[in-house]
Amino acid sequence: MKPLYPLTFTKADTSLPCQIVLLEESELPQILSFQEYLCSCVQDKDTFVPLSEKEWRFLLSHGFTFAVMPDSHPERFAYLLGCLYPSDEENLGIDLGLPKEELPFVGHLEIAMADPDFRGYKMHSRMCQLGVERFAQDGKTKYVCSTVSPRNTPSLKALQSAGLECMMEKEKYGGKLQPIFLERLQENPECREDLSVQLI
Repeated sequence: MKPLYPLTFTKADTSLPCQIVLLEESELPQILSFQEYLCSCVQDKDTFVPLSEKEWRFLLSHGFTFAVMPDSHPERFAYLLGCLYPSDEENLGIDLGLPKEELPFVGHLEIAMADPDFRGYKMHSRMCQLGVERFAQDGKTKYVCSTVSPRNTPSLKALQSAGLECMMEKEKYGGKLQPIFLERLQENPECREDLSVQLI
């Protein structure tokens, strides 16, 4: 676990000082435990698709994962965001019609998990923004993509607040219709005409 910087979130008149940390593979048991807990809290199971242990290992070695640790609960995750440089077969750029040569420049906002005890602090929106900012600073990412359940309103709002736009809807995860979001970090004229915005 690598500390990055302090960040204070607010809800009404309440402030929540936190530490933003970068997780490593050694934190995988804690990540899986947090994910299992959140799965038990989700009422609409279609709004959250958990990752397997294998998928988490791939993400931790081919991406980055932020965690929000409240100062009042320094050993506890309040929020977690996993960002991924996707494999060729899982790349959302394929769904969006990006040219093959552009696919290595795609990053995913892959999974977000929020502890119900800390909802209302707008962590989701702020951390998605930080995820996009980190992609923008890596020197290679041109496109940030994500897909969420259309019934997951907090995630839809968080992606939009981070600058992503809904480009299309497509069946994913066993036939479920999902909106696919995109933000171009570096404009590519060849792709601009091919990617027609279909806000649904």
